[in-house]
Amino acid sequence: MNDRTFLRVYRLPEKLTNGYCFGGGVPITFLNVDWFEALVDQGREPLTAFIKGKRYFDPTARFLVLADDPALTFVIEPAGKPA
Repeated sequence: MNDRTFLRVYRLPEKLTNGYCFGGGVPITFLNVDWFEALVDQGREPLTAFIKGKRYFDPTARFLVLADDPALTFVIEPAGKPA
């Protein structure tokens, strides 16, 4: 099986909330740092290692990996924080 999925990588802000969300929501900024295709059947571990090898990767930050295939949508937590 060689199914591919398109995915995007976002660096999440340190604070994911910005006040109360009454009345329709409050915007927060995600930084889009990468996008590419990946093989679905390779799973998250090789994909995580690939992302951690990129220039933009910061081990103290959180990253959202958002794929068209839900199996590859996940968060990379900062080093030392449980996944």
